[in-house]
Amino acid sequence: MGWRTKNNDGKQTTGAIENILGRSLVVHGDLKADGSFRVDGLIEGSVDSQAVVVIGESGVIEGNVHGKDIVVAGQVRGDIFATGHLEIVASGTVEGDIEAQSVRIEKGGVYRGTSRMGAPTRVDAKESSLLLQLPSGVGMSAR
Repeated sequence: MGWRTKNNDGKQTTGAIENILGRSLVVHGDLKADGSFRVDGLIEGSVDSQAVVVIGESGVIEGNVHGKDIVVAGQVRGDIFATGHLEIVASGTVEGDIEAQSVRIEKGGVYRGTSRMGAPTRVDAKESSLLLQLPSGVGMSAR
């Protein structure tokens, strides 16, 4: 089983899926790997990969999913963070927020949440505190 992507020349390449979690598997906890995942069972926890994550039709993830390219044919109840492309196919359901470079949802695919597309934006604690400061002389009161 493989995953097809395009390299810099526009030619399709195939990468092997290293970690396959079968239909009968139930995991209570987080999974992390540098290689790709295919999930056909139930994961009650997060999935974190530096590569492709495929959630098969029988796959269910109850937690956040991090990966390069992510394909959802099953169910995800949690947030998805794709540094590349996210695809929700006709049988797929996502209930959570998504952040990805690009997103494709096939007819029949279900998505409930908010989305952010494009380059990831990270605001550190110092910047976020600056965003919340009011100009001097301006106050807030509760009524």
